[in-house]
Amino acid sequence: VYRINWFKARARRDRWKEEVSLVRHEMLWTCLGFEYHKDMWERRALESTEPGKEAYAKKQMGLWNDFAKKARLMFQGKHVDCI
Repeated sequence: VYRINWFKARARRDRWKEEVSLVRHEMLWTCLGFEYHKDMWERRALESTEPGKEAYAKKQMGLWNDFAKKARLMFQGKHVDCI
């Protein structure tokens, strides 16, 4: 009975370790994804020849930049290295 409980406890611990690792990676991927979209819209703003498209691209760039900043703030101190 004690061995069974020990094996169950070890399996539970291993699942939680994996979950923590996955969550940390998901936080990093979130930051990187927001940065990617910000950079994409920044490129579009620079390449744009029409003022309306450039304004829209800059607006989107600001939106994704805000998402990235908020994500960095929320994840601060959570052992995640956001760029």
